[in-house]
Amino acid sequence: MIIPMRPIAGNLAQKKYVPPSLGTFPVTTPLFTVLLLGVVLIVGALTFFPALSLGPILEAFTHGRGKTF
Repeated sequence: MIIPMRPIAGNLAQKKYVPPSLGTFPVTTPLFTVLLLGVVLIVGALTFFPALSLGPILEAFTHGRGKTF
């Protein structure tokens, strides 16, 4: 993994500095923090939601066949 990262790091190191403009979203504000935490929570919830919802559904199907855990 380190071999492909070296050219990427070299390209990033050669980039010129661009000063912030009107279209730049500041990353040092509380709004950015709230948005970042919201995205992390939503993605995390969507990652675990299928596993949490399939357990009771599978249990209902197996319970209908007379099997219990």
